Amino acid sequence: MEISIDFNKAPSKGDVIWAIRLPFHCGIYEDDNSVIHFAPVNGSKLKEDAVIHCSTLAEFKNGSPVFVIDFPSENCFPPEEVINRANMRLDKKDYDLFFNNCDHFATWCKIGEHRSLQVDLAKKILVEAGKYIDKFSEKDSAFETAA
Repeated sequence: MEISIDFNKAPSKGDVIWAIRLPFHCGIYEDDNSVIHFAPVNGSKLKEDAVIHCSTLAEFKNGSPVFVIDFPSENCFPPEEVINRANMRLDKKDYDLFFNNCDHFATWCKIGEHRSLQVDLAKKILVEAGKYIDKFSEKDSAFETAA
């Protein structure tokens, strides 16, 4: 599934938005006074304090620029259903960076798939790095055999 990133689009109800920081932080945009996301609360920075909750857009951004992730429309729930799905998960915990993070939550709300685009990208990078390392390991082995 191809997604696109729109740095110039103002978010609309039900959009997945990402705040630019590492790792990217994402949530479901309801309006300027409401973004539903999975993050630590009460000023904590600890992931074990993460809970799905509502914040204002300003609180969500935390000084960072925000952009919209566009999914193919045929894969997306209507905006009201995206918001309903997000609200169903309010107060849920059990954050896990690799298996249950803010990206998993937002993607599930938008398209019904429990997956993280960031984790998927990291996996692709690791697989390609592994192939690259294997390629050079084979060349080193061939060189040692010839020597």
